[in-house]
Amino acid sequence: MTTEVDRRRGARSWIRNIPTLLLFLGPTMAILLVIRIYPIFEGVFLAMTRWNGIADPVFTGFDNFTKMFSDDVFLAALGNSLKLLALVPIWVLGPLLLAAVIHDRIPLGGAFKIAYILPVLVSPAVIGTLFVVILGPDGPLNAMLRQAGLGAFAQQWTVNTDIIMWVVGALLVWSSFGMGVLFYSAALGGIEASLYEAAELDGAGWWSRFFHVTMPGVRHIIEFWTIMVLISVFSGSVQIIYAFSQGGPGNSSTTLDLLVYNTAFKYGNPGYAAAIGMVIFIVMAVLLGGYFLYQSRAAKRERRLEGAR
Repeated sequence: MTTEVDRRRGARSWIRNIPTLLLFLGPTMAILLVIRIYPIFEGVFLAMTRWNGIADPVFTGFDNFTKMFSDDVFLAALGNSLKLLALVPIWVLGPLLLAAVIHDRIPLGGAFKIAYILPVLVSPAVIGTLFVVILGPDGPLNAMLRQAGLGAFAQQWTVNTDIIMWVVGALLVWSSFGMGVLFYSAALGGIEASLYEAAELDGAGWWSRFFHVTMPGVRHIIEFWTIMVLISVFSGSVQIIYAFSQGGPGNSSTTLDLLVYNTAFKYGNPGYAAAIGMVIFIVMAVLLGGYFLYQSRAAKRERRLEGAR
């Protein structure tokens, strides 16, 4: 009986607090509604129209979406984005591995952290432009390879359609690598040294400690960084790619987010660009939803195992 009375009192108290909640949360919710929620619905509407950005949109239903299946440029951009997706394991675990090595108090570890964070401070447009020079046919990289007697490995890095997407992927990973190292380094400082000491006493080697102490200790940062990387794959590569190759040669380095930009502002078809944007939104929602589901099930398994012990 007491529990039911307490419940009713709690409900009445919550109702009385609604005006106060609206007073504090209302402005924030209004801003989110205007700059976050409304554009999604507007994008869905535009995705179903033929619109040049000037005249009134003409409703076409799902024509923009069906057009994608026969659009070679869209299919090429989708394939290129999937190539970037294949780099996610390196993008996520590479910074962790380096942070773990630095955390072992190697000489000049602090200098390494600074060196790897520097690219994060540089504008993506500057990085793209800089590597056009470095990776040019007569650029520093090819010159170094030739002087070292490795001229056979010199490539047309910026125009070879077989490798340029992997070059772009390497640039994207390198440009954000330092941020991952920074996040992981901060998380590693929170792992108790006694866990490493106990593992060493049990005869665990460096790799064993990495997999069984380090990775579980920074699991939440791995989850966070994975989400950031997935977002970057589908919506964070425009600046570097546009400065480095502008999506060329042809469409060999055009990704979905660059295609949205080109379609809207270069080819003057915002309606079709909105449809491509909706596809990106759906793909990201599926990937992130699947990832969250996997992590939730993994956490439940761990809790069951701990309960069994």
